Amino acid sequence: MASKRTHDEAFAEAADDAAPQARLPRATQEIVTYFEELKSHFDGLHDKEEQSLLVANALEEASGQECAVATDPACSRVLEALLPAAEPQQIAKFFQAVLKGEGLMAMASSPFGAHVLEAVLEQLTNSQQDSVVEGPAIEELLTEACSSVCEHLYDFLTNRYATHVARRLLCIIAGRNVLPLAAKSQNKKSKGGALASKVGLLPGKQAATPDVACPDLLHMLVDTLLSSDYMSALHELMYDQNASPFIQGILTACEGNGEALQALIPAMLGAQADAEEGDDSLLQGITRGSFQSIMQDRLSSHVMEVVFAVAPQPLLEEFYASFLSGDLPALAAHPSANFALQAFLAAANRSPLVKTLLAELKGSFKELLQRRRSGVVAALLAACARTSAGQADASKAIAAALTGLHDEGKGLAETLLTLDMPGRICGPDMKPGQRVKLSPLGCAMLTTLLSFPQEFSQAFVSSIGDWSPSETLRVGQDPGGSRVLEALVNAAAASKAKKKLLRKLKGMWAILAVEPGGNHVVESCFIWGGVKDKEVIAGELAAAEASLSATPRGAALMRK
Repeated sequence: MASKRTHDEAFAEAADDAAPQARLPRATQEIVTYFEELKSHFDGLHDKEEQSLLVANALEEASGQECAVATDPACSRVLEALLPAAEPQQIAKFFQAVLKGEGLMAMASSPFGAHVLEAVLEQLTNSQQDSVVEGPAIEELLTEACSSVCEHLYDFLTNRYATHVARRLLCIIAGRNVLPLAAKSQNKKSKGGALASKVGLLPGKQAATPDVACPDLLHMLVDTLLSSDYMSALHELMYDQNASPFIQGILTACEGNGEALQALIPAMLGAQADAEEGDDSLLQGITRGSFQSIMQDRLSSHVMEVVFAVAPQPLLEEFYASFLSGDLPALAAHPSANFALQAFLAAANRSPLVKTLLAELKGSFKELLQRRRSGVVAALLAACARTSAGQADASKAIAAALTGLHDEGKGLAETLLTLDMPGRICGPDMKPGQRVKLSPLGCAMLTTLLSFPQEFSQAFVSSIGDWSPSETLRVGQDPGGSRVLEALVNAAAASKAKKKLLRKLKGMWAILAVEPGGNHVVESCFIWGGVKDKEVIAGELAAAEASLSATPRGAALMRK
């Protein structure tokens, strides 16, 4: 479900914004002391029945003052720790008490209360999934909670604490995590890897859209956003840092629901509620300038990424014809709009549209690679592979762009793998065993190019063939580089190029087998190779069986 925030983060946030708590009832000193003593007693218990009994007593003590306890800095921390040990019926009773009057909004607007509410919602959902509590009972509580959120939806979405409660409820309604990646989790990943994952660089079947857990409640949220009270505010919510993730989430939750999306998306983009008679366009009233400004804004561009990802294909084509045609190179170079454009390219699934996009962008490949906008190029190459459209033109365009970029004797493949990075795969100044981290996007692009028909990928296959054995090994030891070698073995490339690869890796199979991606290269080469090739690979692995068996990846490969 939605990503969790820690209680300490809530405490730090409260120091900056304590205003909402001033309107909340305060817990008495007696109840605060009770909960503080309760926590130390609870930590000393190991029997689940004793823990459950203690929690039952605590919730009974909080009866009638749930909001005060949940919003108190000390009590809320204890309450949140106790909830996982509570009986589902007890949690349901606690939540039912919170839903009375304005309790939900009052508690959600507190940093501590919001944390408790997220924990309550999570426990209720777990109970429903485990069939501990009857479904209808949980559904009634969720319906009441959703109704309360809809009644104050603008306040929930724009409040820095309540928005987390609304997001958690949305994920429960959708039955999956529909929120964008949290900034912290994004920063832990490499930039290129995150981009490669987001735009779906490799061709493949689209995953089926999961069923919505509570379609009636999702319909209630959508209807609220499309009501006359929100028609003007809906466009503004895209620019609000607290509301934007929820807006992205509800679009994702509606994926596959053409009726809902064709109502939500135009309204978000500022379309006129009442189009002129005879105008059947859903986008009436949206100008080219306003559409592109949404793509260029730091916050609303994230919403546009989701809009492009979930929009029906005819609507995507209308977006291009009405608002994007002729301006793709400028948008591709923009620091924010380029990410939205990547999402647009990743969503394009019709050959004519992909060919049109390629014709407009291929002349800018070199500039985009130089300006570190390679994600756009990568997404377009993936679209060509996915739709089998424009592959000849795409491979020629990327080869021409790379020819103008490489130096120091680099070939096409090496230039692509070391994109935005100094040095070479195996430079003269490198120490034995030293590795260079390859470009994740460069590796993904080369992998995509190798999936093209043989006549269009030959230049890149030949470039890989020019690598020395040590360079080939170092590529295989890199997580992204190993996928390149694996793609070459599994591609439509000539057998001569694959045999050449196997000859270069001779004597190094055991070294490659212990690497995260290298073991897959070894397996693919073993499957493709002839009888003699299999004997060589098996012989080298057997000779190093003792050391290989001591590593997880080596042991797994040996079992196969």
